[in-house]
Amino acid sequence: MFSFRQKIFLTYLIGFFLFLVLIFPLSGKLVRYIVQNAMESRSKEIIARIQHAPNNESLIKTLKDQKALLFFRVSVITDKRKVLYDSHTKRLLGPRFSQEYVVDHPEVQEAFLKGVGYHEDWSDLLGQKFAYLATAFDFHGKTYILRTAFPYHYVSEIQDEFELAFIAVATLVLLGSLLLSWLILSHFTRPIQRIVRAVRPFQEGKSEILPLIEMGSLNPKDEFSRLAQTLNSLNQLIQEKMDSLKAAGLEKEVLLESLTEGVIAVDAKGVVTFVNHSALEFFGGDKERLIGHTLSETGQAAAGELLKESQEQGKPLSQSLEFRKKGKMIYLNLIAAPKADGTGALLVVQDTTKEVGILEMRKEFIANASHELKTPITIIQGFAEMLHDHPDLPEGSKEELTSKIVRNCQRMETLVRDLLALADIEHLPDSRLSHFNLKDTAEKARLQTLEVYPDAEIKVEGDETVPFQGDPELMELALFNLVNNAAKYSDPPAKVTVTLKQEKESVVVTVEDQGMGIPANDLPHLFERFFRVDKAESRKRGGSGLGLSIVQTVISKHGGTVDVTSKLGAGTKFTVKLPVEAV
Repeated sequence: MFSFRQKIFLTYLIGFFLFLVLIFPLSGKLVRYIVQNAMESRSKEIIARIQHAPNNESLIKTLKDQKALLFFRVSVITDKRKVLYDSHTKRLLGPRFSQEYVVDHPEVQEAFLKGVGYHEDWSDLLGQKFAYLATAFDFHGKTYILRTAFPYHYVSEIQDEFELAFIAVATLVLLGSLLLSWLILSHFTRPIQRIVRAVRPFQEGKSEILPLIEMGSLNPKDEFSRLAQTLNSLNQLIQEKMDSLKAAGLEKEVLLESLTEGVIAVDAKGVVTFVNHSALEFFGGDKERLIGHTLSETGQAAAGELLKESQEQGKPLSQSLEFRKKGKMIYLNLIAAPKADGTGALLVVQDTTKEVGILEMRKEFIANASHELKTPITIIQGFAEMLHDHPDLPEGSKEELTSKIVRNCQRMETLVRDLLALADIEHLPDSRLSHFNLKDTAEKARLQTLEVYPDAEIKVEGDETVPFQGDPELMELALFNLVNNAAKYSDPPAKVTVTLKQEKESVVVTVEDQGMGIPANDLPHLFERFFRVDKAESRKRGGSGLGLSIVQTVISKHGGTVDVTSKLGAGTKFTVKLPVEAV
């Protein structure tokens, strides 16, 4: 494509060449026209001098006296079309010249008809081409013809000079026009070039914003200045709009990145255009591996097929997905929804692993609770029926059966109490939080345990004042369960040490015994509900299987952690770490 300036110059050049093409035929016609007019004008002058001569002889004499003739050759032809006089023929022909020669040249015939005749022809007599002009005039009532001849090579020379002059003038005009156009265009295009130079970095991608256009010394009212001002205003509006869109896009991206649900966006062809952090965690890999590819290409065929079906059907679709990751089952809920404009679709990935786990735990808890309650109920029912059916049993047998019924009732009471405690812990209100000395709470737990195991040696050591904010009743329950378990699963007399230590922003409580210890493979399951290391031994000692679960729940509700270390046959140590103030 040509620039505007190049188009102007090209137009001038085309015009110049068209002028050259047309000047040659036009110059020939123009020169002939000029020569013919000059010959007519000169012929009229000659006729004016000779047409009043009294006779032919006087006419010829007057004609011969015209020394400054314009023409190379002059002839007079009578009304009989015979040569009365010829300035060259008689001299050239000599004796062969005859006035009886009848003239039938085209220009003469035309002059007799129209008064003037013009013709160009070759003269064999003179050996060159001539331009002939025949002019009729009245001579004493008769029509005579004055025939003049002008050498044609003079016409060609004049034509050549005309053409050369035209070319020279045209060249000067062209050069002048080009120079003038260059100056004018330079003046008018300089602001445009300044605008183009200003926006070129933006066009080439070297600048993210459209630069401000400086017009320098131009008149503010000039059209180009107004154009620059308009572009600057438009640039400002575009920049504000881009900033707004960037801010909105960043806000949306931050929002999407902060979601716990995975979000994946694809275009109409199923190619991933966006993926947030949660989706990367669910599916693995990095953004570079997903973006620019379809989900099927990255090993997520189920998700890719769901997106494809959603786009084809034009409605949201959902699907559950489960797989094993690092030895753990993962449960995902996929929801695919097409965009309203048909340009792609969104995939929302919800991690339902926790919910599924809670449901499984709830089922297991209900099953375990039912089983734990069913066992003592069955025992109580059996012993009660035996007493009912055999009222004559010996007193010793009745006393033994009654004792077993009482023990199982106590076991049920403990189990129900622990279940209610767990339900109560799950809904800990802030109104129950208060400041208290954790050392006093540990002392209460020691005294309660001594009521059950009076032979036990239980010591509470460490700082005398351990300030803490929390629920004093629940913390007492948690510490009692730890101390009571330590005494319960130790051979009498049990030796238990409770140590409290105040650190910078936390409180550390340890409960250590010298009891039977816990096998290493049972330690990861120790805080699970209804888990018992030795079920028979636990039931024998009156354990519900919920004590340590209660401990962990209480500590967790207060923002703390509980850890355990143990060696089989050497004892167990529980370490509780709590923040000074419950969270």
